[in-house]
Amino acid sequence: MLESRLVHTSIMGSNLTAKVIDGCPQGGVFSPILWNLVVDRLLTITNDLDFSTFGYADDIVIIVLGKFAHTVGEIMQEALNVVVKWAVKEGPNINPHKTAIVPLTNRRNTEVLGPLTLHGKELTMLDEVKYLGVTLDSKLNLNQHLQKIINKAQTTFAVVRRIHGKKWGLRPNMVLWLYTRIIRPSVLHGALVWWSKAMQKKIKLN
Repeated sequence: MLESRLVHTSIMGSNLTAKVIDGCPQGGVFSPILWNLVVDRLLTITNDLDFSTFGYADDIVIIVLGKFAHTVGEIMQEALNVVVKWAVKEGPNINPHKTAIVPLTNRRNTEVLGPLTLHGKELTMLDEVKYLGVTLDSKLNLNQHLQKIINKAQTTFAVVRRIHGKKWGLRPNMVLWLYTRIIRPSVLHGALVWWSKAMQKKIKLN
């Protein structure tokens, strides 16, 4: 979409210039818009073919529903083939190692889903995947996600407490600041998805 792009940088007094042949700069202000213009076509194609496809930035998820695992596997493979065909035509690289297949089911045997391939490489079935900061496990009980955010909050508080309270300990106003500005936003990320799980009696956030 963009041609003749140059990147300039200075390292230890040396000025370097490189030509950008593909991709968008990570963190660039214009990068999300460029990516949306490219990936919009993929979302349109897959949804027109009745695949439930959702995208947020460069994270794309395809959901296939069905009662029979073998049929679900065939439909999923068809969706992956559509993605590969789009990528070959448009140019983006899709890394099979960063592509996750997570069967959301209560069944123990999920081998009949596969093997599923992307660019000729077999994809690994996972028990859980982290999507947009929320850990989704195969049973959708969200226990793993809740435990991870608890551990993260405890670790964050311990680290910051050591930094700011090395001599005299943390003042009450600093504790409140840490909670409202750092810990609480981290804990509540994705709460729209997992809040109902936290209401169960057997779940205790501490």
